[in-house]
Amino acid sequence: MFDNIFIMGGGCWSSAIASVLKDTPAARAPADGVSVTIWEIDPLRRGYFRKHGHPEFFPYVKLRGVNFADELKIPDDTDLLIAAVPAQTLRPALVKISAFVKKKRLPVLVVSKGIEIKSLKSLDAVCAEVLGRNVPVAVMTGPSHAEELAVKQPTSVVVASKNRSLALRIQALFARPYLRPYIQGDIRGAAVGGAVKNVMAAAAGVCDGLGLGINAKAALLTRGLAEMTRIGVYMGGHHSTFSGLSGVGDLIVTAFSSYSRNRNLGEALGRGMTLPEAKKKVKTTAECAETVKALMKIAAKGKVNAPITEELFNIMYRKRPAREAIGRLMGRAVKSEDEKRVKGDF
Repeated sequence: MFDNIFIMGGGCWSSAIASVLKDTPAARAPADGVSVTIWEIDPLRRGYFRKHGHPEFFPYVKLRGVNFADELKIPDDTDLLIAAVPAQTLRPALVKISAFVKKKRLPVLVVSKGIEIKSLKSLDAVCAEVLGRNVPVAVMTGPSHAEELAVKQPTSVVVASKNRSLALRIQALFARPYLRPYIQGDIRGAAVGGAVKNVMAAAAGVCDGLGLGINAKAALLTRGLAEMTRIGVYMGGHHSTFSGLSGVGDLIVTAFSSYSRNRNLGEALGRGMTLPEAKKKVKTTAECAETVKALMKIAAKGKVNAPITEELFNIMYRKRPAREAIGRLMGRAVKSEDEKRVKGDF
């Protein structure tokens, strides 16, 4: 069992995770509860967190008994590092602590979602590159909005790792009557699914903003899942992973929830806002805006058919009107879904 946990990142999701960790399960006496320390990079946000017990824009939880670190320095007795920083800041944060992590072989649990733009790597691959293959790494993802987990609404996630022992230990750490963690071995597929679904959910939000109805949204998400699978398999994931919690499960919750920053960003774009205007409206980080840039490069490099990704990129960065982008998707040559599946192109 892990006793001392350091969370790198002080956003909504890390707060929800901290609240779960401080909610001592029946298997442990309250006096034996885990120690949790959170580090937030922004001093102003860190100060707000200290004063109010939760991040700005996240009043769903009041954390008690959580420590706050003023600098990114991991205590010697830490036995689990949780990475919850935005995807594009993961590498520099890991570099700062890599010597300590590698020396101790400190297990790392990544709960951030995204693709690193510069390297086009999934976040598990970023960890492996910075920390080396001897540091055990896991990814936790799935249909899990922080707002609902923080108030103990029933939630299921998946813990993926090549190290089965680590996955089992993390599963035991987080298991609660309201939180059901599954385990699996396809860490690459889980990491990619958690990233790509944000792009597909933003595209679904565009449908909402345009008022296109459920028919259009359901079709877009179905084809979006096929696109997610194509990209995920190209990046090294297993086809079946995208039919699970880290694929279709996470896609559903992100595409339909009013809590979803990525869906809300897409809806704002569908209503005619520019990307800077939409970001300002959403306020917190919507990873899709960066992930879509990485996916465009990945799709081009691997010659992966990714029309939804391309049109969302066109809306965000080429100022293509959202309705025109949807028209281009609908105007593509008609095909046989079964025939494409037989050919291996989903």
